[in-house]
Amino acid sequence: MIAYDSADKTIRAYEIKRGNGQFDAGKIRSIRRDLMCVQVLLKSYGDLASVAPVAAESRIIFYYGTRSLPRPWSLIKNELDIHFDYAITEKVEQANAYFKERLHALLDAA
Repeated sequence: MIAYDSADKTIRAYEIKRGNGQFDAGKIRSIRRDLMCVQVLLKSYGDLASVAPVAAESRIIFYYGTRSLPRPWSLIKNELDIHFDYAITEKVEQANAYFKERLHALLDAA
């Protein structure tokens, strides 16, 4: 996910993982490498997208709380509302409930 904050002119990229368990060392290295590459390229991407960011940040969200990378590179569910200054977890949980209900309806119909 990519977000641009026009108030502080910062472009941010987020990789979103469930965060329900740990990754092995190779996967952690791969995630870290990808995160750093995005961080390096993100400002240029913002320039090409005509938003002219003054800063760029890359983070990974481990939604259910099991961090595989330390702060400040990672966020968990309980930090999202503060990070985005918006009640985002409520919206995510509403979407989760909707799709869970739909999935159960499909399974019950089968």
